[in-house]
Amino acid sequence: MSLSWPFIFILALFLQVVGAPQPAGELLDPEEKAKIEKEKNVEGRIKVYEAASKRMLKILETAVDQEDFQSVPENLKLWTSLLLKSLEDIESNLKTKKKSRALIKYEIEVRKAIANTESYKIRAPVEQQEVFDSCLAQAEKVRKRLVEILFQP
Repeated sequence: MSLSWPFIFILALFLQVVGAPQPAGELLDPEEKAKIEKEKNVEGRIKVYEAASKRMLKILETAVDQEDFQSVPENLKLWTSLLLKSLEDIESNLKTKKKSRALIKYEIEVRKAIANTESYKIRAPVEQQEVFDSCLAQAEKVRKRLVEILFQP
């Protein structure tokens, strides 16, 4: 019995470090959800959205690199859903006259993500080109709206 406790303890530590797998269809992982719910300031939530976007794009990049194109359409749709959700939060809660540093960084990250995703599109099967086009168009609309928010009078 005493030998099982260290094993359980090490296993518990490992699971905390690795994290539980994210259920399919979830925009935010449990840690990101907790941060969003806890964060009262929209600037802080923008940083969480940026991190979630980077995480999703890393998953997409890995799938493309491994030529696992079966999961790509769902990942693209989740990413654009995250962008739309973040835009909704930003539009309704960002009430500052000065330019938000977090929003500037987020817009730059979205612009880079769109460029990277366009390079993934080249490697994707023909039957997925429409999904890429649709998601990229939606992401570009979100990015343009972020720029409008940044440069509104």
